[in-house]
This record gives sequence, structure tokens and C-alpha cells, in this order.
Amino acid sequence: MTTIYKLLMVGIIASLSSAMPTLAADKLTDTVFNSNPERDTVIIKFGKNSQIILYIDNKKDLEKISQYDINRMLQDLNMSITEMDDSTKVLTIEDETGSKYLKDTTIIITKIEPDNNWDSDSDEGSNKRRYSPRSKYFFNLDIALDNYLESGEFPNGNELYAVNPIGSWYWAFGPTYRTHLFGAVFIDLGMNAALNVYRFDNPRTRLNKTPTGIEFTEDLSAVAHKKSKLATWHIQAKAIPMIAFGSDKRKSFRLWNQIDKGVRFGVGPYAGYRIWSRTKYIYDENGDKKKDKNTGNFLLNNVRYGLRGQFGFKGIDLFVEYDLNEMFQADSGAPVLQRIQFGITL
Repeated sequence: MTTIYKLLMVGIIASLSSAMPTLAADKLTDTVFNSNPERDTVIIKFGKNSQIILYIDNKKDLEKISQYDINRMLQDLNMSITEMDDSTKVLTIEDETGSKYLKDTTIIITKIEPDNNWDSDSDEGSNKRRYSPRSKYFFNLDIALDNYLESGEFPNGNELYAVNPIGSWYWAFGPTYRTHLFGAVFIDLGMNAALNVYRFDNPRTRLNKTPTGIEFTEDLSAVAHKKSKLATWHIQAKAIPMIAFGSDKRKSFRLWNQIDKGVRFGVGPYAGYRIWSRTKYIYDENGDKKKDKNTGNFLLNNVRYGLRGQFGFKGIDLFVEYDLNEMFQADSGAPVLQRIQFGITL
């Protein structure tokens, strides 16, 4: 590309953004040149508020302008800009041969797509670029109904360890880092402190640790039984791969930046370590409310692990967690139970 053509195109592209929809040869109504052509700037004014600025190295280059069909350049540039969509960032015209534009020039329209880490908005015709980080930080609160399965089914209501499905709750809170992997795929990485409260359906249920193992018994004492609970605290970590389906199809190549505006789902592992557990019994005796609290391990497994499924739409996320290992230690005499819970992430 010749030097004069490079300089000419820089001037045209830099100054025609407001005039392009109406440019034509008959609009060049007023031309003003600097008095000294050896200077490096030529200003061509036309219409009301438009102008072309040419940056010239020397007088010899200025004389070469007559070799180019400026009108044809403007017409083609106007047509190309009109046909291009909102995502265009840069438009260039290249003269690969350096010969006269009217005869031999090939126009190449270059469309440059932004990087995945950049986003753009169109606001009344103006383009803006906004950086989108690869990771986003959240502080989440999980709330769920707590239960467990025995041989793939919820325990029979007559069992002493059957839980009240409404009175048993799961609470977890902690940070989550949502990190973009590629395309529409990202991963939720997080840690939390998790509280499980199992409220037994029978308020007379007692969980006891004996020299031979664990026993669920029924308290037959003559008191007014109110509640019987088992509570545990765990420290947990999760890694959930997710796929996002953005709601803005026109910007589908930037689905990572649309994850909070459309549908997303994923399945991944979690693991936790038990740091505390306690039973609590509430009853009335002679008109006085009493509470018996017993802290211990109750032969619960210290480590638990399982799978977590997540489904989200806009600002709402639902989840289900299922432990793959047993709640109590093997050979403890306890029933084979595996925790499960359904809830919402806030």
C-alpha cells in the first residue's frame, strides 16, 4: 500500500463517522486547504459539520491525490459501513497494488470480532467496549429440605429414624468463584460451612452410642415429648462444571457474559468433613420445658462426598445434593442411610 493511500485512509476513517450516511459528490460544497502545502495537514470541509482531514508527508505526496478517485472511495466506504452489523469494531480499505483506485484497487472489508473477555453494547449508534473478567465472585446461601434414603427409598414413617420432611433443614454459606473455561462452559468452585438438622418424626426417638454401636430407641418415660433432633456441621468444597445458554442470541459467541440472563445447568462433585455433631431432645416435665443436649460423633462418618446438580434461570438457582457414601460408619449397627436434599441458592 502506498504511503499517500495509507495517510488518506486514516484521514477519511477518522473523520467520516457522522457524515457517512449522506456522503455524495455534490455534498463537497466548500473546500479549504492550508496555505502552505508543505505542512502535514489538509482539511476539506463540506456540508454543515463534516470534514475530511488528510495527513500528508510532503508536497509531492499531496500532488499524487489526483491519481485517486476520491468520490469512488467515499461511495464504497459509505456502502460498506451501511451493510455491516453492530458488532463491527474496525473498518479498513486496503489498496494492495498501490495503483489507481478507479481501475485496479481491491476493497477488503475487515470485520474484527472482540475477544471473549470483552463485551460491547450499542447505545444510540455508539459502540462501547467493556471488559468481562474470567472469574466472578459470589457469597452464596443454600437453603434446602433435609432427608436421607435407605435402599433408594425414604424410610418408612414407622421407623424411629424417619425424619419430619418439613422440620428438617439444611443451611450452607460461603464463597463461590464462577470461572469461565471455554465457550459457554464455566465452573463453580466454592467452599462453605454446612449445617444439617434432622428432626425425627417421632419426638420420642433417641439416638444412643453404646459399647456395641449405635441404637435408635424410643423413650417411654411419662413426659410430654416435643422434639428430637440430630444436627451436624461440615466444612465442604464443590466443583460444578456448568453450561450456560444465553438469552441474547445476537451475542451468542459471548455466552459467558450472559450466564446470569439465561438458562444454565451442571453436575459435579462435592466433599465435606464433619467438625461437630449433637443430639437435642425437648420435652415438658411437670410443666417445665427441658432440653437434653449430647455432643459426640455418634459413629457418623467424618467424611462425606457426593454429587450436586444445579439448574439456574436468570437470578434463581435450584440444586439437589446426594451423598454417595453412608451417613454412619460401617458395622456400627446403624441403618444404611444416604443423605439427600433439595433446595435453592440465594
